[in-house]
Amino acid sequence: MNAFPHKRSQELWYIRSKYYHYLSDLLVETIKSFSISQQELKHRIQIHHESYELLRTQEKKGKHIFIVLGHYGNWEWTSLLAGLKTNLPFYALYAPSKNKTFDALLQKNRARFGAQLIATNQIKTLYTHLQKQPSMVAFLADQTPVDTENAYWTKFMSLNTPFHKGFNTLAIRTDAIVLYASIQKINRGYYEVHLKPITKQASQTTENEIAEKYVRLLETDIQHRPEYWLWSHRRWKRAGINY
Repeated sequence: MNAFPHKRSQELWYIRSKYYHYLSDLLVETIKSFSISQQELKHRIQIHHESYELLRTQEKKGKHIFIVLGHYGNWEWTSLLAGLKTNLPFYALYAPSKNKTFDALLQKNRARFGAQLIATNQIKTLYTHLQKQPSMVAFLADQTPVDTENAYWTKFMSLNTPFHKGFNTLAIRTDAIVLYASIQKINRGYYEVHLKPITKQASQTTENEIAEKYVRLLETDIQHRPEYWLWSHRRWKRAGINY
């Protein structure tokens, strides 16, 4: 595997085996998300107490809070939980499905606990909302950008990789607080979210600094427990890398 050039074939097969176990569990958990109650959701996935205090402290500052995360752990449950744990208006960006019926179903489910869904190609709409009042926004920031020429390129898992930089630009423009959500699987069907500060004053960061810090935090999580990242979403399909 190109992402782990120093691992032996036995180690790679072990990671692959554990990944497929995780993927099957994730499928069941995703289906469960359509019917899960607030009570059970809070039981199944929790924000670490120190991270919860951090969130509450940042909310009092009257600024936007951007939560950046990856396809790691259970990001669907994390997004549902966020709508219950913040006192701010909560927006979640999503990539629309080509199947309109399925897309409508996903939107309805993801909005059950307070999230307002905005398509990734509607950043201007999000900016309009953010001009009205302090808000929280969740970004799944490891999706493959279509426009690779205007993407942010950096080494990620030993490979030259393009990343969306729209969230970085928007954070600077709105002087947002940016936190990384590390979603740790603690048992089968149970997760814990740790929030890690990237910046508390985005307007003072340099170009792509936020994106770079995000990439390094996600990479650390993957290197620690690689089986919990969504390898099957073909992260390098537009980077000219076959895997």
